[in-house]
Amino acid sequence: MTKTDYTMSKRILLVEDHEDLRRTLGSFLSKHFKVLGARNGLEALGRLSNGDIPDLIVTGSVMPEMDGAAFLLHLKCTGLWADIPVMVLGKADDEKEAQQFKLLGAQSYFSKPFSPGKLKEEIMLLLA
Repeated sequence: MTKTDYTMSKRILLVEDHEDLRRTLGSFLSKHFKVLGARNGLEALGRLSNGDIPDLIVTGSVMPEMDGAAFLLHLKCTGLWADIPVMVLGKADDEKEAQQFKLLGAQSYFSKPFSPGKLKEEIMLLLA
């Protein structure tokens, strides 16, 4: 199996309320991974409940209905999805928020704006 075959077999759930960012980032990531999308944590939980289980979740921090923190808390408390690595896309240079998400169980925190290439590199590390 080549590296490309390996990454293309990996599924990412992209949870982001900003439609343009979700679409643009989803398009970029879909060149390397299978990408599923959700507008907020509540919609993402619905996808998970329906059997759409990803290898990694990339979520925004601020979203309507269920934000990134509440979503992450649900993930880690259920036991069903607690082992799925989570990367958070958050506020620019907000170290306090980054620490909060890491305490909730996020493996990585990226401040907006970010380099898509660096994001892809971090995803590759988390999936390795």
